[in-house]
Amino acid sequence: MRADHPGPRAWRSWRQDLVSLARLRNSSGVRLALLYAAVFVLSSVVLFVLVHWVTVGALRQQISNAVAADIADLLQGGESHGGTTAEGLARILAGQEGAERLRSGLRFAVEDAAGRRLAGDLPALPRRAADGWFESQDEGQDEDQSALLGRAVPLPDGGLLAVARDATSLDETADLIEGAFFWAGGVMLLLGLGGGVLVAHGFLRRVDAIAATAEAIAHGALERRVPVRATGPADEMDRLGGAINAMLDRIRDLMEELRHASAAIAHDLRTPLARLRQGLEAARDGAATPEAYRAAMDAALAETDAILRSFAALLRIAQVEAGARRAAFAPVDLSAIATDLAEAYGPSAEDGGRTLTTAIAPGVTVRGDRELLMQALANLLENALRHTPPGTVIRVRVPGARLPAGPALVVEDDGPGIPPEARAQVLRPFHRLDPSRSDGGSGLGLALVAAVAKLHDAALELGATGQEGRGLRVTLRFPFPSNAGSAQAVPKQPESRG
Repeated sequence: MRADHPGPRAWRSWRQDLVSLARLRNSSGVRLALLYAAVFVLSSVVLFVLVHWVTVGALRQQISNAVAADIADLLQGGESHGGTTAEGLARILAGQEGAERLRSGLRFAVEDAAGRRLAGDLPALPRRAADGWFESQDEGQDEDQSALLGRAVPLPDGGLLAVARDATSLDETADLIEGAFFWAGGVMLLLGLGGGVLVAHGFLRRVDAIAATAEAIAHGALERRVPVRATGPADEMDRLGGAINAMLDRIRDLMEELRHASAAIAHDLRTPLARLRQGLEAARDGAATPEAYRAAMDAALAETDAILRSFAALLRIAQVEAGARRAAFAPVDLSAIATDLAEAYGPSAEDGGRTLTTAIAPGVTVRGDRELLMQALANLLENALRHTPPGTVIRVRVPGARLPAGPALVVEDDGPGIPPEARAQVLRPFHRLDPSRSDGGSGLGLALVAAVAKLHDAALELGATGQEGRGLRVTLRFPFPSNAGSAQAVPKQPESRG
């Protein structure tokens, strides 16, 4: 390979530079910077026109006023010396007064009616405007061209008096303004383009960080997160990164819940399926009478029903979490639901040696799905009956006074309760406090309650009713119904036993 031939690394570097330039060219930041630069340049042009017009116009007016004053002074002097004729003015300006005026910068010329020059050093007068104003160039002794601005006025005898002042400052000022705005516009354009490139480069770097994080997550690095600045005020990219990170955290939690649910389903279904298979094998190998076969079939049907109930609960939770039933929401009498279910579960509580009491105020209304609310309250009551010892007092309350946080449904007991560190976990599907899973439940009761609460925008609170964390109080706090109007405080009802 020749020494001057670029190697593969150099080619790769050049290609990367070209790709970077192409990305910058197509970047919205660069296009926005170009737009702003064009606006700035246009604004500079407008400002230049205004400054040029105002400044040069003011200087021109100043010179014009001086020329007009000089003409008035000369005419007034001619009248004081015998008349404003061409010859009279020529005699005056040919003397000491003319020399002093020349030294002061005044340029003049006096011509008679025939157009002959009688006095003055103005060059040949150019074509004049209707009001006598003219502009001309004067070549001095050092061959420098100087601009003149003057005016020629006719005299009573047909002659002409022309007076001019040096107007070089007009051109110098105009050139100065043009140069200043030219350089300022160029610097502004360069700064705008440079700032746009820097902004676009920083923007692309942060976009690349988001893209790299997404690619890493797609390849299995689920712990990766979009980098967000920890200090300073959050900008749009920080807010976008925070939203993406929150979404990724939620996806991680959902995947963890899915993993936990899958493992729990496999564990929970393996036991009843194993019992079902063992019962069928025992019936096939050992049953000799129709009664034995019938008993084996009944046991198999019971195991099958338990499995189907677990799947039905899972489908119900999925349906509730999808929000498909929200469209059928209507005003629901929460007090009536609590009363009906308390009466229905009262005999079961008494048969198990427990006491079910109520404190339900009438007329408490929420907006929701009646069937789902009944299912949620039934699950709470079944959990209380299943997980508390005999002698436990279970209480169902619907406060009558309008609470600041909205209507509430409370189920509480004085049983063993749930440890504070486990209260969040028990709301997940298939989670149980008993690792041996010998209590006969499916671990889906409170998960369905949590799904129903979320569907109804209700706050689900788990707490203790006694000291040292004993007892359990489950509270569902509903939002105020939009059509409920102003609720009146209802007197607290006397406690009744179910």
